[in-house]
Amino acid sequence: SFNHAPYLSECLEGFLRQETKFPIEILIHDDASTDGSDDIIRKYAEKYPDIIFPIYETINQYSNGHQGTIDIEFNYSRARGKYIAYCEGDDYWTDSLKLQKQVDFMENHPDYSVCFHRYSRLFTSTGKMYGDYAGKYFKEGQDGVDITMDIFFGSWITQPLTMMFRRSMFSADWQKHYKYYRDMHEIYHLLNVGKGYLFAFNGGVYRYHKGGIHSMITRSQYCEESLLMDREFFLKTKEEGAKRIYCATLQDAILTYGNTNKIKALRYALVQYFLSGKYKRFWKNIRMIKNGHF
Repeated sequence: SFNHAPYLSECLEGFLRQETKFPIEILIHDDASTDGSDDIIRKYAEKYPDIIFPIYETINQYSNGHQGTIDIEFNYSRARGKYIAYCEGDDYWTDSLKLQKQVDFMENHPDYSVCFHRYSRLFTSTGKMYGDYAGKYFKEGQDGVDITMDIFFGSWITQPLTMMFRRSMFSADWQKHYKYYRDMHEIYHLLNVGKGYLFAFNGGVYRYHKGGIHSMITRSQYCEESLLMDREFFLKTKEEGAKRIYCATLQDAILTYGNTNKIKALRYALVQYFLSGKYKRFWKNIRMIKNGHF
């Protein structure tokens, strides 16, 4: 959690609303919030001391070199459960049986390492709610589908707020192979050590808002971080899907720098061309960069 004060109560209530046949623990890492998030967490922790276990940072660890490893470094070592589920402080769960459904499935399917469910997207600026990107993978009446690598790389349907994985199949060593380790890497490796499943039920809400850690960096900084991460992921895995993601990030970089830094935009266009071999797209990008039509 970081600067999630307007949303934290809804998030925590989603945890406390869970109806399960097993005990749960709520591990919270507040990353030096400055908006009173820590006060909200303290109130809940005092009310539910046997369930809620917080850590309060005085220095923001995300900005201190722990972007992709905060959970591994500060929460996993404290976890006692057989399964781990995620939810960031600005998102929330809506199905009170979410955890029970997922655990039941995992208990009956030991060859699965991770499972997800569908979710909604809430834009706080307009108050509008939209569906996810998984509809095309389901036929009417289906309870769920297996997640292949094609599906994983094809659409971002493996949203962490919907994720539950088997702790015995997870390795903290995965992050040691990457400088830019994120959710995508963790899910990829979980899908390599076991099967993945996507439930048809909608169990949570992903919130888009201007606050939080990403509001602290510029568009170009975000673009550069994405390029470094996606390039490394492709070079490490050699997956065709990872290459497609990197090419899409390069296109985003071309659009980001097309009006302000034509040399950078041209370099990214060249890399994208050599990776994808899309001749027409390359020359379209060149014309756009030259004329500044962005």
